[in-house]
Amino acid sequence: MSNLTELIQALLPHLATEAEADEAYLNQSVDLNDLERRMHEIDVRGRADTTGLVQGLFLP
Repeated sequence: MSNLTELIQALLPHLATEAEADEAYLNQSVDLNDLERRMHEIDVRGRADTTGLVQGLFLP
């Protein structure tokens, strides 16, 4: 699977990884409250993406 990932990154180097996109999003926060809200959004999104897997269901 890593070969596929490396191939995609070689073909599309301008695409940011999810971690890079999250970091850029957090860097745009204007104050501590905004940063905490954004961190919470990322945390909730991460848990929501795996809910189906935890319950033995397929992701939509």
